[in-house]
Amino acid sequence: MRIKLRFYLPVTCLRILIGEIKELLVLLKTRVRAGSCWSFSATGALEGAHFLATGELVSLSEQQLVDCDHECDPEEPGSCDSGCNGGLMNSAFEYSLKAGGLMREEDYPYTGTDRGACKFDKNKVAARVANFSVVSLDEDQIAANLVKNGPLAVAINAVFMQTYIGGVSCPYICSRRLDHGVLLVGYGSAGYAPVRMKEKPYWIIKNSWGEKWGENGFYKICRGRNVCGVDSMVSTVAAVQTSSQ
Repeated sequence: MRIKLRFYLPVTCLRILIGEIKELLVLLKTRVRAGSCWSFSATGALEGAHFLATGELVSLSEQQLVDCDHECDPEEPGSCDSGCNGGLMNSAFEYSLKAGGLMREEDYPYTGTDRGACKFDKNKVAARVANFSVVSLDEDQIAANLVKNGPLAVAINAVFMQTYIGGVSCPYICSRRLDHGVLLVGYGSAGYAPVRMKEKPYWIIKNSWGEKWGENGFYKICRGRNVCGVDSMVSTVAAVQTSSQ
């Protein structure tokens, strides 16, 4: 299965502080074409892991993944990372591990197209994957991994994100068919859910649609019931120390 997004909104770029876990900076980035959300989810997780390993905040290249990563999921024949036509975060981590790492965004900038040739330069690697793994469906384990390892790559059904304004999204019915890659960055014990008219525990999601979308670029979704499949495909990645160039 590839995570393929069929809609997008304009986005901007800024730095934000993750609250409720630890003081860890991550980047909200510009994604100008649908279908590449998986690459932003993967780079976001590795950026967080690299920061925890080195203390350096670096913006990594999604375009390298879009152009160069054609890794296939061994459990689903024919399901390969395909640029703006979709991909999987775990496959992106596998590619990064095999390739030797990811370059900086400034050295390999995002273009929003997958029609270019791979321009990976191993001499300009800025962050390397040490290992990665799938996190269990147990939400206590997900929360523990989040606190210990930083932001997690997550897939979700994004149907209710299209109309999200704020508060805790807690739909009574939501498909668990995964179609969007995002970053899980935190959680809370009680936030107001308009649909339920009461407070509910929630996950905090960093999306790639910019600060004007949602709650300054973030999405809160009910925690405890695998709402919209948010617990179904969660990955953690660890980085090795890499000297900047």
